[in-house]
Amino acid sequence: MAIEAAVIKTPAGTLAPATVADAEILRELKIGKPYRVKVTQMSNRSYQHHKLFFGGLLPLAYQYWQPTGGMVTAGEKKLVEQFAKRLEAMHNSGGLFLEFAEEFVLSVAAKRGEKVGAVLHDMEAFRRWLTMEAGYFEVYETPAGIRKEPMSISFASMDQETFNAFYRNCFQVAWNLMLRGNFENEEAALRAAEEMMEFGS
Repeated sequence: MAIEAAVIKTPAGTLAPATVADAEILRELKIGKPYRVKVTQMSNRSYQHHKLFFGGLLPLAYQYWQPTGGMVTAGEKKLVEQFAKRLEAMHNSGGLFLEFAEEFVLSVAAKRGEKVGAVLHDMEAFRRWLTMEAGYFEVYETPAGIRKEPMSISFASMDQETFNAFYRNCFQVAWNLMLRGNFENEEAALRAAEEMMEFGS
């Protein structure tokens, strides 16, 4: 499986991960195993902006993300809740249908958890999700049905203008879903992303 990560040349002549996110990607490589590497000079897209996303916004949003278990999707929960509300409106059980709905969702999550096992947290999986939530994805048809995959955000795939729009859209998703309750305003969250980037450099 091919991976892509940004690296910088150190004074010692070695290549080091450019950001915390790049280090996370490279951490999956096995120590002592040889790898063939193709080095490509990055485009004129701002390396600083690249670092701000991978070393600032991405780890900041990941830090404030509160996983909810993930065994039952938001769409499934919403469908069950809507059905319970409709039953409640028709039969006025004093909230009993809503309680049953909540218990049902928890039991489904528990059964799925037993089958699947522990769900892993991973910054790369989070980046892929954030990219798609921001609207940067391609749709493929597979034997299992339609599947969304995040678009590449590599230097070769996005010029500076496109990356600027991508960053703004990712920030809006992160602000709306993770950061809003933790920062006074968007400017404070943007400053925190910059500080995190500088801390990780």
